[in-house]
Amino acid sequence: MILLHLLADGQPHPAAALPGDWHASRLKGALDRLRGWGLGLIGDQAGMLQLERPVEPLAEERIVQDLPADLRARLRLHVFPELDSTSAWLGRLACDSGEAACLAEHQSAGRGRRGREWRMPFGGGLAMSVRRDVSHWTGVPPRLTLALGVALVEALDHEEIGLKWPNDLVARGRKLGGILVELRSREQRSVLVAGVGLNVALSGDVAIDQPWIDLAGLMGADLPSRNALAARLIQALSRALDDFCAQPAEALLERWSRYDVLFGLPVKVSSASGEILEGEARGVDSEGRLRLVGQGSEWLLDAGEVSVRRAMS
Repeated sequence: MILLHLLADGQPHPAAALPGDWHASRLKGALDRLRGWGLGLIGDQAGMLQLERPVEPLAEERIVQDLPADLRARLRLHVFPELDSTSAWLGRLACDSGEAACLAEHQSAGRGRRGREWRMPFGGGLAMSVRRDVSHWTGVPPRLTLALGVALVEALDHEEIGLKWPNDLVARGRKLGGILVELRSREQRSVLVAGVGLNVALSGDVAIDQPWIDLAGLMGADLPSRNALAARLIQALSRALDDFCAQPAEALLERWSRYDVLFGLPVKVSSASGEILEGEARGVDSEGRLRLVGQGSEWLLDAGEVSVRRAMS
């Protein structure tokens, strides 16, 4: 990370500016690592090095300083240059580890819903997860994912950002981010891990298998720093978990409806088993299930079994 911090501003820097113990083999290894993360490098015969695009590295101290005092006191924050998955890492902590959040610049095995791979270039977004002991909860209904989605949209505070059931943040008909909620039970305790992937500022050649958009394209010069954004979203997720059990389902559904981009649209729903249903999306019920009306029937669809796409006209 020493080399990354030297080059993060995207300006040319002399390799000689590195500490004196940086011999040629160590420099080569660091350069190879940056390239492996997808960071393009420019070098010349004069020994100058430069990143093709500037990167704001995540910094634990900068994120912590933007959290409210009560959250700083109870939350353990972990920031890594590379992990298999922030959610997997939190899931491996001991059950009595308390409330925690984890961020990684690069994930080698990031996952989306239904086991799909989540790709995000180094420094181009936020890959983060929060962890909470929920052993005292009576259950974790599907609407929890909706509550976290609402919290994120409200924290981002941009009129074009909406929610596509069950767990996508979208804008202008394209994907901005996603949420994956997992419940892990061990040692007679239940731990909730909520993972978030968010596109912040992606390069145009990033390999994503669906139409996407990033915050830079939406916010332009008003885009917050990645560290300030991370702190804002950690706070939003933590507060949503604090309030979830006490919040009436009706209040959550009213908030969700403000951002529901599917309501009233024809949709096609395909289940994991291959069954396909078509109808009109009519919001969600009190448990967070999608209401689909069509062919003289109404279905309530669970988030864990279906994917949703707009039906082709």
